[in-house]
Amino acid sequence: MRLLIIGIQLVSHLLCQSIYAQTTELINTDRPDQSDGTHTMTKNTFQLESGCIVGKNIHSYFLQNNMLRYGITTSTEIRLLFDYGRVGSEIGIIAPGISVKQFLLTQKRWFPEITAVGYIRLPYLATDNFKTDRPAATFLLAFQNTISDRISIGYNLGTTFDGDNAYKTWIITTSIGYSPAKKISFFAEYFSSFENVLRPSHNIDAGVLWLVKNNFQIDIAMGTTLAQNVTNTFLTTGISYRF
Repeated sequence: MRLLIIGIQLVSHLLCQSIYAQTTELINTDRPDQSDGTHTMTKNTFQLESGCIVGKNIHSYFLQNNMLRYGITTSTEIRLLFDYGRVGSEIGIIAPGISVKQFLLTQKRWFPEITAVGYIRLPYLATDNFKTDRPAATFLLAFQNTISDRISIGYNLGTTFDGDNAYKTWIITTSIGYSPAKKISFFAEYFSSFENVLRPSHNIDAGVLWLVKNNFQIDIAMGTTLAQNVTNTFLTTGISYRF
């Protein structure tokens, strides 16, 4: 009986510690900007990041994006991605994805914090109108320098294969974040892609994030291309919740 009581107390203690951590730690998300952050989920916690994006380039589009994140260790998380929407006159499910995020190094003075991120999109789970010839894949390194309690700089460097073409695309992002208060933060970002057969694509976006609770966030952002023949202008908004 005494062992049973000790076991119950231990489980209760661990549960309370988990709930306390989830409600006191501030939520950290990978939306609404284009950069992946270096933060990984706390072990055994879930986080849902969901939003929609509306825009126009060659075609108008409206997409609903979802990413479910789960911490499997203190430095590793897995993510499931599911997107649905309309591009031009086509409506359906974009190829769902699986992602792994691995924290590598902490910041040492000016040497940045570093995390590795990998994505793979599975075309056979998409609707026929959004299938690709091969799985699309992305690998990147995410870096972050925390300048002060209010200012941070994040940047990504990586490569991606879109599933339809044999050539790869290099991707670069740079984002600066500013938090004047605990509940609100702003960001401005430059992101670009470089392909072997096309002109580089240069883009900017900016947005605001509002911390409703420590584990609940609302965001909105907008962006556009720079000096391109085809302009891509978009608006996105979403919510993120850590369970």
